[in-house]
Amino acid sequence: IVPAYVATVALLTLAIERNHRVSRRALIALVLTDVVALFTAVALVTAPAFYPRALLISLLALQFTQLFFGRSPALAVILSSTAGYIGLLVVASMRGNAIAWGEEGFLLALYLAVGLNGMALQASANRRLGALVDLFSSAQRGDLSRAFIEERGVKPDGITLLGRAYNQLRSELATMVLADPLTACLNRRGLDQVLNQAVSSASRFGGEIALLAIDIDHFKKINDTFGHLAGDAILRELAELLSQSSRGGDVVARVGGEEFIVLLPGADNETAGVVAERVMNAVRAHSFRTARGHQRVTVSVGIACEHVRDGHVAGALRARADEALYVAKRLGRDRAVMWAPGIRSNATPLSNIAIAAD
Repeated sequence: IVPAYVATVALLTLAIERNHRVSRRALIALVLTDVVALFTAVALVTAPAFYPRALLISLLALQFTQLFFGRSPALAVILSSTAGYIGLLVVASMRGNAIAWGEEGFLLALYLAVGLNGMALQASANRRLGALVDLFSSAQRGDLSRAFIEERGVKPDGITLLGRAYNQLRSELATMVLADPLTACLNRRGLDQVLNQAVSSASRFGGEIALLAIDIDHFKKINDTFGHLAGDAILRELAELLSQSSRGGDVVARVGGEEFIVLLPGADNETAGVVAERVMNAVRAHSFRTARGHQRVTVSVGIACEHVRDGHVAGALRARADEALYVAKRLGRDRAVMWAPGIRSNATPLSNIAIAAD
């Protein structure tokens, strides 16, 4: 048996190495080789009264197979072991041995119950571990948008405790990775995640999304005249003003030195224009406190709105808002420009909010 088993495994290994891949069929062939060798050895060296030893050893093989090879090879172990055990009993009965079929049937049913239950538990553990690995991989890429979800009715185990530890770490990392330390609003990475989620949600229902690209006018002059500490104070107060002037559910992010983005989920052109006007009026009316006294500033705003039909418009929406902002600054600042095709050459705003078109 041993030479035949070694030869069969060697041939299967050579075939796998030649194909440079391990197919499911090859794995099933390997585990069937194990089961055949096991039951052949039991048939030759064990009396019929001790045939249940084969089922006991098969359970051990099942655990290793499920752990390293997966569900299909493990199921092959259970089915082949069941068939092998029944074959042993039939051969023993044909040889004149008395078989207590009721007792043997109970042992076989017990084996199936233990084996299938073990498969289910191992599959659940593998699935939850796989989810954790995916979460850690996403966190490594800077995506902290998803949390580990505990299964209801499951007693906390090591995987659950690890998931809870990840959630705690995630909440701490999200503050450091996704938030701007100066203004406490989202940074560029945080905005990218929220924008992608908003676009994905809107694409399922054909909703609208608007972006306001906001830039402080002549901010370099403010820094040069009053110092960077004064500029930082203005940035912090502007972030608060943007949050107060936007709607509930809107998202404010600082994406550059003095550039902010306001994400308006579900907003059309008219709504985005109203919010932009409200932002500009709030900034004009506000007296910003600095270490060198109060300072008045204005902002330029670029508006882009999109009726989302697919999940790939986030980049275009950002580019359009930036393009509209560029035009607003070129036309004299302290105004808002709504993006439209041909905006670079034909933008001629006549009021605070202008729409440029072909």
